[in-house]
Amino acid sequence: MNAWWESLGILQRILYCIAIPATLVLILQTVLVIMGFGDGASGADFNPSDTSGLDLEGDMSAGDLADGDITDAISGDFGSLKLFTIQGAVAFLATFSWVSIVCVNAGMLEIVALAIGFVCGGVMMYVVAKLLQLMAKLSENGTFKIKSMVGETAQVYLTVLPSGESGGKVTLSSTSRFAEVDAITEGAQPIPSGSRVRIVDVRGDVVVVEKDL
Repeated sequence: MNAWWESLGILQRILYCIAIPATLVLILQTVLVIMGFGDGASGADFNPSDTSGLDLEGDMSAGDLADGDITDAISGDFGSLKLFTIQGAVAFLATFSWVSIVCVNAGMLEIVALAIGFVCGGVMMYVVAKLLQLMAKLSENGTFKIKSMVGETAQVYLTVLPSGESGGKVTLSSTSRFAEVDAITEGAQPIPSGSRVRIVDVRGDVVVVEKDL
């Protein structure tokens, strides 16, 4: 091992010092996402699925994806592209360093090897950004938008208790989706199961309803 390390040039040593840690972090990120820890389970300050970063496409407002229409989503503008993220940086470093190592070992000039590695790293960072963007949009598309239901009617599933007490539930649907959400009422009388109600407000994940006359 020492003999192999001593046989490397300075540039190769630097590249290996970048490639190995970056690859390990990339593997760790992948494992965390597969295990379902991609939404902040690793801590408040480090989120393996963080898509915050530089907005390359401005504040464009995109329509919701049609169900199953992934091809159009990839080719279209479906949200702002976040390029400089943790995942993107790690993917860039891993790709840049390994491609540069391969090129140097193949006998290319160091500057050429670094240029090829930089381009490949940039392409990989862009691909990761697009994948994260697609995942975020698909997740958003699959989330029932309760706020859009203000003013709509719903049906009481579990009796809604009076005076803002929790415990009630209503069912509602929108754009062919069905959801069951927590509900409260500010009225003085409970609203029994099976009643039709109107959603008048949204407080977090809870809807405020009143009996539909």
